[in-house]
Amino acid sequence: MRLLVAAATTFELDIFTSHLRQHFQEINENHFCKENLEVYICITGIGSMQTVFSLMEAMTIYNPHFCLQAGVAGSFNHETALGSLVIVREEMLGDLGVDDHGRFRDMFEIELMNPNEKPYVKKKLVNMFQDFPMRLNLPYVTGITVNTVSGSNNLIGHRSEYFDCDVETMEGAAFHYVCLKKKVPFLQVRSISNYVEPRDRSKWQMKLAIENLNEWMIANLPES
Repeated sequence: MRLLVAAATTFELDIFTSHLRQHFQEINENHFCKENLEVYICITGIGSMQTVFSLMEAMTIYNPHFCLQAGVAGSFNHETALGSLVIVREEMLGDLGVDDHGRFRDMFEIELMNPNEKPYVKKKLVNMFQDFPMRLNLPYVTGITVNTVSGSNNLIGHRSEYFDCDVETMEGAAFHYVCLKKKVPFLQVRSISNYVEPRDRSKWQMKLAIENLNEWMIANLPES
């Protein structure tokens, strides 16, 4: 099996990559093998544009059987514990639209995009694959992907109400879009590093989120 693991930054996967170096044969940079399991690490860079390019390039080279996107996320739901993990099943484009006299309207609302034209389903990029090589032992959530992370009460309130979403990232929708278009089974797993609230990094739990994410990935590696 060929597994492609994508993340925006190297530090989100440092622990996992160290585990691979210790327990797998390193074929070349970011490419590991153990018996019949190959793992390729794809550091996409931050944002949708870099994610699409990096994923397409990696898929062309590696031709994976399964793709996993792993990283941190902000949660709109304050009942979700910091450091906890979720599976993002549905993704939406959180800031692709127009400012119509102070009111945001997305591309579907202004009828420049069809909300049900594949791979979209009612505006959403939905993971409908069934056969996963990893245990789905985490709660499902809906995410939005943005170019500018929410950091003010007005923007947070607007996005939460308009999209009725649970988490916010900068790459999730791009990952879903590429995998759906390429028809490659995939999973997006996020660890909650912070709440989506007026920006205050002193409240974030980045170290905890990354440690928990990497521990889950190591424990749930597909069998070789």
